[in-house]
Amino acid sequence: MNVRLFKNKLKAIVALFTVLLIAGAAFAFTDAIKHPILKVINKKPTTNYRWFQISGNRTPAQSVASANAAYISTGTTAPTGTGCSGSTYQCVSGFDSTQVNASNHLIGSQTPQVVAYTKN
Repeated sequence: MNVRLFKNKLKAIVALFTVLLIAGAAFAFTDAIKHPILKVINKKPTTNYRWFQISGNRTPAQSVASANAAYISTGTTAPTGTGCSGSTYQCVSGFDSTQVNASNHLIGSQTPQVVAYTKN
C-alpha cells in the first residue's frame, strides 16, 4: 500500500471521527441542559423573603405572631439563625413583602411562605 495514500485515508478518518465526536457532544450537552433535574439545580432563587428568627413552638404549618418573630434580613437565601437544630418547630422562616410592614414586623399573625430551618 502506498504510504501517502494510507496517511491521507488516516487523516480523513481522524477528521470524520473528530467531527462526529464534536457533534455528539453538542447534542449531549444540549439534552443535559433541558433535563428537568438540572433545571432545578441550576435555578437561582428569585424571591426576596423577609427572614425572621421564630421564638416559641410553632410547627411549620402554623402562623406566627409578630411578637414571636425577630427580623433577621431580606434576601433569596435564608440566614442560619440561632439554635436551629431539630425538625419539629420553626426556627428561621421566610415571609413575603405583603406579610411584613415597612418596619420589618409581621402584620398580625402570618403563615410563613417557607420554613428554612427548624428546631426541637
